[in-house]
Amino acid sequence: MRRVELRFGRHVHPVYREQLHAQPEGWTYVHTAPELRDAAAPTKRIVESRAALGAARERAELLALRTLSAAGYVHRIRARPQAGVDLIHAGERLLWRSPVPYVVDLEHVDLFVLYQQAAFDRPWTRPSLESALLDERLRFLLPWSDMARRSVLEVVSREAAVALEPKLRTVYPAIRPAADGPHERSGRTLRVLFVGTWFYEKGGPDAALALREVRRTHDVELDIVTYAPPEWAARLESEPGIRLHAPGGQDLVRRLYAQADVLLFPSHMDTYGVVVGEAMAHGLPVVAPRHLALTEIIDDGASGLLFPRENMLYGEDTRSRYKHTIPFPKPYLRSLRYPSEPYVAGIAATLARLAEERELYERLASGAFQTVSSGLLSMERRRRLLGEIYDAAVA
Repeated sequence: MRRVELRFGRHVHPVYREQLHAQPEGWTYVHTAPELRDAAAPTKRIVESRAALGAARERAELLALRTLSAAGYVHRIRARPQAGVDLIHAGERLLWRSPVPYVVDLEHVDLFVLYQQAAFDRPWTRPSLESALLDERLRFLLPWSDMARRSVLEVVSREAAVALEPKLRTVYPAIRPAADGPHERSGRTLRVLFVGTWFYEKGGPDAALALREVRRTHDVELDIVTYAPPEWAARLESEPGIRLHAPGGQDLVRRLYAQADVLLFPSHMDTYGVVVGEAMAHGLPVVAPRHLALTEIIDDGASGLLFPRENMLYGEDTRSRYKHTIPFPKPYLRSLRYPSEPYVAGIAATLARLAEERELYERLASGAFQTVSSGLLSMERRRRLLGEIYDAAVA
């Protein structure tokens, strides 16, 4: 049995808790990340961590990000593998002088420059990144989507892109089914669920305004899990058909998934959207903008419905609209406070279709569950692909 070490930086993305269940045959995972044993909700951990940091430290970290991006910094972590490890699987981190072969997966290439595109203003940033990506010890790059794959090729030179092509293997994050089958609507009311830590960036106003619009003609309700800003909290709590929940433990999220009929994911910031897989694991179809990786993981008309996008942080070329995205630029945040009427109407019309067409709903719920049980986001698919990649990496 060969050993592959899961290696992370300071923060561990929630997808890697499921990664432990995608262990390929002939390989065993080892890791030292306490987050993989923490049962707390990821959103709760993020907020508690921010509170613990305090304003002074948060400002210091933002200043450090700006300074590093101005210096053209490419982020890499030192590799000291555990004894007897044959391969390292790095979670969204490039390694520095890895003594064993390694593979790395990624949601978007910007993470290698700490999501600060200003780093690419320095002439040495791209050559430095290309050198790290072409390192002989880095055997494969495993983008979470074809969009993530394109994001890598967009920032490197043509010569480097040709050399990187054989290394790039798209492997979608997998998730275990959390239900026995597709969700079945039990009543006349269509119950919609919104889950998003960042209220404006994830499209909280869009969800609330679309719910008000669609309720004029259809029986639709919305459960919204978010940290609502003061100017919206009282408004949401008094809005008919809306129930506001502060993010809590996994029990709350599971209960709301079990009660919901559909997930509404109008995010403006995500380049992937892990919550989409979570909803599908509960047999729920997903309603989301037609944008980047969402067009890959949601089969429009088969596992969910896509509506036209607005005010997206990333363009269709996979590049951010802003040089600095931590913190989000104030003009961008202002644009999210007031979604346009046509955009809101488009979301409302999509929800109305689901409320009206029972056969459509059943087809989408079936397609969503199939995506995680045996399709694109299934454990078996990821396990098979990782097995082939790990074997080739150490061959």
